[in-house]
Amino acid sequence: MSGQLRELKNRIRSVESTKKITRAMEMVAAAKLHRFQGMMNSARPYTLALENQVKRLFQAQGGASAEEAPHPFFEERAPKKTAVVVMTSDTGLCGSYNTDLVNLTKRFLKNDLKGSEPVLIGIGKSGITALQREGYDFAGTFTDLRASRVEEVLKGFKEMLEELYVSRRVDAIHVVYDHFLTLSTYQGVVERILPLEKPEGETAGAETPYIFEPDPAAIFSRIVPMFFEAKTRMILLEALVSEQIARMQAMHLATENAKEMIDSLVLLRNKARQAAITKEIIEIVSGSSSLKIK
Repeated sequence: MSGQLRELKNRIRSVESTKKITRAMEMVAAAKLHRFQGMMNSARPYTLALENQVKRLFQAQGGASAEEAPHPFFEERAPKKTAVVVMTSDTGLCGSYNTDLVNLTKRFLKNDLKGSEPVLIGIGKSGITALQREGYDFAGTFTDLRASRVEEVLKGFKEMLEELYVSRRVDAIHVVYDHFLTLSTYQGVVERILPLEKPEGETAGAETPYIFEPDPAAIFSRIVPMFFEAKTRMILLEALVSEQIARMQAMHLATENAKEMIDSLVLLRNKARQAAITKEIIEIVSGSSSLKIK
């Protein structure tokens, strides 16, 4: 019985140590979430303002269609080759976050790219490793997605996509990532980022007349790459925010499971201790009775 009690005490200590670790990781994920969310919220007004200017430029050019737009980023082509960007995390312990994105990527490659040759680009070690095990090759990879390296990764990632599309090595670019919805939810999506779609909807401040200098076409050629960069930044930041949400939820669930396991083990320990005490009392009473009989 003493051996069983000792084993239960060791298991309780082990689970308590694990609970402390998962709780600490949950707090770290919450801090990173706050930081990435701040970056995302700061980037959103700039992205929306650029989108509004692109809408205004389309209107200034007489509502030209996307095919007639004076920039290759709006050029529609027959998709003979399609670049697919897979955004996952560098590390695990985030529940089914990476697995869901890898499965979404495989479904997209199998069902939606029939007749088009895929060119894979990976962001995050988890998705890259998982897809390489499945036999997929990558044209480019980006890892070590720390907050201090967001702009560095974005720069290399954006330049690669621009070079692939402008040089006509690919005819379309899709991104597989988790789209941020709320502080507790996100959704895996496949979004086409090139060619760009003509912005729809009302233009903010449409009643204010604008004078374009030098001319809308020249401004258009400068502002569209800025809009594309801002859009890719938002996608990357949404993916990073979603990753931290997933990790925070996974660590919170692990902490709650550890608490339940500790409660169960404590109950077993108490039952074992009570059984040991009861056995000792019975042995004492039995010994005392046998002495009285003699």
